[in-house]
Amino acid sequence: MIDLHVHTWRCRHATGSAEEYVRAAAGRGVRVLAFTEHLPLAPALAAGLEGAEGYAMPAGELPEYVSEVRAAAELGADLGVEVLLGAEADLVPEGIDHARVLLDGWQFDVVLGSVHLIDGWAFDDPDRIEGYEAWDIAELWGRYFDDLAYAARSGLADVIAHADLVKKFCMRPSGPVEHLYANAAAALAMAGVAVEVNTAGLRKPCRELYPGRAFLSALCEAGVPVTVGSDAHSPDDVGAGRDEAVAALREAGYRSALVFRRRIAEEVGIDEL
Repeated sequence: MIDLHVHTWRCRHATGSAEEYVRAAAGRGVRVLAFTEHLPLAPALAAGLEGAEGYAMPAGELPEYVSEVRAAAELGADLGVEVLLGAEADLVPEGIDHARVLLDGWQFDVVLGSVHLIDGWAFDDPDRIEGYEAWDIAELWGRYFDDLAYAARSGLADVIAHADLVKKFCMRPSGPVEHLYANAAAALAMAGVAVEVNTAGLRKPCRELYPGRAFLSALCEAGVPVTVGSDAHSPDDVGAGRDEAVAALREAGYRSALVFRRRIAEEVGIDEL
């Protein structure tokens, strides 16, 4: 089993230490575990977002985080868990240059790219759900998928995380969205990035994987490779939803997934997930 997306207390909205995550992974049969802490937001974004300090690890802690994961890797070796060093970067248009600077000089195994903000609004934060009232939902979805393609084209990410996060609170357009999926899949394929099957959606109001069935099928048809992550924010969630993820991958037509080491992709069979 692989889990290429977990967060510790360092992101300020999760719990548990790196050691606790490794022990949880060993207990659940996860053989490859990637820590992917949220990188700090661009200062201009953070300055306009009240509570931004609760969204990501402070920049000054990045060396400590790297050391902590390296130590966890030693424990993992003893417990049969390969531990990888990763990061999750908000690749919104206003944050691309900042993310590029933060990522430079570190030997990450995998970098996740994500979109959590639109015009400075943290649309996936349950405390900011009133922000949806200011949008036509169809326009919001169009904007989100445009920004997702922009993030992929930045060249900074190996994997696009929770690719249809905009559905988290079940705010969906009344009309068809298949064209958004097809266009996004084409853009991600052209950018050469993978997409994760993120099981956190099963634990959120939308109650389904990110990406959902139709989007995942469009990604497979476009030739976009995949990986799997729990997006755990607690050790209890490590490896969660694995069976649902594998079933969705098979249904969509996937027969393999990717693991990243030193940002080089390696293919593994579905049965190895």
